[in-house]
Amino acid sequence: MCDCVYIGTNRHLKLGTFVPEMSDIFFEHLNEQELPVKSKFTKQNIYHVGTSLGCSCALNYNKEFLAFNPEIETDKKSPTRFIEILKDLTLAEDIEYYCCYWGNWNLPIEHTQEIDIREITLEKNYWGLRENEFIKFNQQPT
Repeated sequence: MCDCVYIGTNRHLKLGTFVPEMSDIFFEHLNEQELPVKSKFTKQNIYHVGTSLGCSCALNYNKEFLAFNPEIETDKKSPTRFIEILKDLTLAEDIEYYCCYWGNWNLPIEHTQEIDIREITLEKNYWGLRENEFIKFNQQPT
């Protein structure tokens, strides 16, 4: 199974679907199985984040893992695009993020953090995927 990434916003985001070899990031409404994850969020609109793999797994760019496993190549387009989208969304509001393993929507949040997305780069300090983690991406000051 897969890691699942969700974001919460008060905005309505454009929905998409997975298109092999073309998708980088797309947003989907929650399916009936995923509805329990809504309890983790305070925002009105919760979306499942899809990537170049169809699921959220392509967001698991982790420099430390890659350093010990150089034979594995990681596609950077999905996490890079996700950072860009978060930078855009945080111009207007805080964005909520939650990551869990498929099916573990009811498990409690184990890790929390706040991130200023303006300071994040894929190569320097990308957060990666951590199960049962809730992140608040702070709204950028005007």
